[in-house]
Amino acid sequence: MAISQRRVVTGAMWTIGTYVLTVGIRFVSNIILSRIVVPEVFGVLMIITTLKFGIELLTDVGIAQNVVRSKDGDKKSFQNTAWTLQFVRGLVLFGLLTMAAYPLSQIYQIPASAIQLSGLTLVILGAASTSIYYLQRQMQLMRMNLFDLAVDAVSAVLVVGLALINPTVWSIIAANLLGAAFRATLSYALPRARNWFEWNRAHVEEVLSFGKWIFLSSILSFLCMNFDKLFLAQSLPLAVVGVYAIARTIADLPSALIGRISYQLVFPLIAAHAGETRAALRRHVGSLRLKLLLGAAFCMAFGISVADIATEIIYDSRYHEAGWMLAMLLVGIWFSIVCTVNDYMLLGLGKPVYAVIGNSLKLAGLVALTPVASAWMGLPGAIMAISACELFRYLPVVYGQWREQISFVRQDVLVNAALVAFLALFLFVRLETGFGTPFDAIPGF
Repeated sequence: MAISQRRVVTGAMWTIGTYVLTVGIRFVSNIILSRIVVPEVFGVLMIITTLKFGIELLTDVGIAQNVVRSKDGDKKSFQNTAWTLQFVRGLVLFGLLTMAAYPLSQIYQIPASAIQLSGLTLVILGAASTSIYYLQRQMQLMRMNLFDLAVDAVSAVLVVGLALINPTVWSIIAANLLGAAFRATLSYALPRARNWFEWNRAHVEEVLSFGKWIFLSSILSFLCMNFDKLFLAQSLPLAVVGVYAIARTIADLPSALIGRISYQLVFPLIAAHAGETRAALRRHVGSLRLKLLLGAAFCMAFGISVADIATEIIYDSRYHEAGWMLAMLLVGIWFSIVCTVNDYMLLGLGKPVYAVIGNSLKLAGLVALTPVASAWMGLPGAIMAISACELFRYLPVVYGQWREQISFVRQDVLVNAALVAFLALFLFVRLETGFGTPFDAIPGF
């Protein structure tokens, strides 16, 4: 069965459209917050969010991915079993974070009670319905993305509103708790939302069997994506960490968009058509993949070239240093985008092992190179090391695609060349108009 081009385009339009609105909402709320709270608050929030996300991934067995890909995913028994696992997992995670809060607070010099209070979101979201996974399985991307958009809009209003009343980290944590409660409640207004406790041993074994690779991939992805935050948070002043958090938040947006498209569209489509011949699958996916990555290359090149200018226009002088940080981070994000698309293609084929190997190599590179580069060249050196380590992740995934007969090496060479060409053009225009380059403000350069 051929992949419907119309279905793909429609799904991509809904995913991109609602994501742009979501980014706009988050971006505006972020700008407003930057004028209400001091940079140290952003630093504390980045540390707490990173720690909570890390604890969460300790028991990630791919509940959502299993509902999407399993042949029994439409059965109520499977969904109830998945919900039971999800609920129990939320309680366990909250307990782990509560116990770990004090030693973590000593390492990063933040209140233990703030970590514990933030951990309540794990319990709340653990009670949310599995209906959102069902929508993804059925490719109902319009309803799925409108749900996410509504949640993000309400959450942004809560964060800004409470921060205006009390511009501290406590009000933002409280807003996040209310936002999580709204998401969990709204999930029960979706189709097939009713869940209750059920323990089907066969379904549990299926979830855990596939989930062991999801667990390894998730924990390694977390460490790879957040090693810089954890490392820099204990080696830099909290105010500098807050400025870096601004740059990192913006830099993650394009990667998150591609990840969202890949997860909501590429992964379920590949999973649904995994039985086709590899030649047919390559033929159907190749054109879509090329268009996606060429568009991403153009946008990333433009983003790198104007990162410092945009930062100075949007944020006050306390955050202007985020400009050069953002430009450097976006270079690494480009390679992350290519890897993410490849990862989800292999996941759709039921082959997450290559992503696990890739992230293992990337993590090893981060642990080995980041401290050395930081000691030698400071924060700029650390960011360069972080970007360079994406290549360690890329190589095993490319090998996996070749072995699974769904390789796009030539296409990857083409899109990388396109990025270089676009970036050279934009930087040439900047230099000719007297604006220099976004890298001119890097300390020591």
